[in-house]
Amino acid sequence: MKPKINYPPINCMISRQLNLLDFGLEKKFKNFAQKIFKDNKNHVNINKLVKFIEYTYNYAKMVFDKYSSYFSKHLYTQPVLFTILAIKIYTKATYRQTTELLNISDKIQEYLKIKRVPHYTTIQKFFKKLPSSALQEMNKIILSQHTIKGEIIALDGTGFTNDYAYKYYAKIRRKERKSYVKNHIAIDVETRLILHYATYKGPKYDTTFAISTIRQIKKYIPRYIIADKAYDTEPIRKCINEEAEAFDQIPLKKKAKKGHYRLNSSTIFKPKIYTKRNNVESVFSVIKRIFDGTNKSRNQKASNKETKLKNTIYNIYRSIQIK
Repeated sequence: MKPKINYPPINCMISRQLNLLDFGLEKKFKNFAQKIFKDNKNHVNINKLVKFIEYTYNYAKMVFDKYSSYFSKHLYTQPVLFTILAIKIYTKATYRQTTELLNISDKIQEYLKIKRVPHYTTIQKFFKKLPSSALQEMNKIILSQHTIKGEIIALDGTGFTNDYAYKYYAKIRRKERKSYVKNHIAIDVETRLILHYATYKGPKYDTTFAISTIRQIKKYIPRYIIADKAYDTEPIRKCINEEAEAFDQIPLKKKAKKGHYRLNSSTIFKPKIYTKRNNVESVFSVIKRIFDGTNKSRNQKASNKETKLKNTIYNIYRSIQIK
C-alpha cells in the first residue's frame, strides 16, 4: 500500500515551509491558556498579590523562553525574573526591598519554584536586557484572552516624571528634573484594557501619536473614537473617518475656520458618547496610583521601557478584575 501524499510532487525536492499547525502547537497553546485562566470558585477570596503573581507568571511563560542563553548559569528562568520584576512594580518597592519581601515569603518562593531569592542586581540586569517587543507580545496575549468589541475607543496621553533623587536634594542643588515621559494609550471603553500604547520623551504633541494609533486599532472596527481638544486636527479626523471608518468624537476648537471634517464635526458630535472619555482618565489614575507615576530609571531609554512595563502590568491587573 502506497503512502498518501498530501502535497504536490514538485515540493519533494525542495524544503517545505512549516508552521505551528504542522506540529499541533497552536492547539496546545490555546488549551494551555484556557487551562490557566479557567475560572475557579475556590479562588474568589484569594489574596490580590498572590493572584497577580499567578497571572503574571503564566503570561510570562507564554512569552519568554525558559533561559536567555544556553551558556547561562540556569539558576533562574526568565518567567521567574519577569514575575519578580512585576512584583517590584506592583508593590512600588526598590530592587533591594523586593528581594527582602521574597526572602520572608515562603509561599511566593514555593509557587515560583525557587530555592534561593536572586540578588537584586540580577533583577536589574534582567530589566536592562528586557526587549520592549516582549512587552508588546505579552500585551497581545492578554488581549487575546478577552472578548473585545472595541465599539468605543478613547485616546489620551499623560506624563510620567523621571526622578530618582529626593526632592529636597534636587531643590537645594537646583537639579530638579524638567523632562518627563509622555505616555499615549488607546483603551477599549467597555473593558478598560489598553489596546495600544507608545512612549516618547516629553514634551510631545498628542497628534504625533494619534494617526499611527488609529491605524493600529482600526482592526477592532470601532464605531466611535473619542479624544479631547488636543486631537482636533483635520488629518486626525480624516484618518478616523476614512481609514478607520468611524465617527470622531472630538470637541471643536473655537478658532477652527477650515477643514471639511472639522467644520462638519458638530453634526456627528454626541455629548453622551463623549462623557465616556473619563474612562481613559481612570486608567491613568490607576496606573499612577497603584504602580507609581514617577519612574526611577536613570536614563531616557530605560524610563520609556519602565512606562511600557507599567502599561503591560496594568493590563494584567485589569484582566484579573474582568475574569
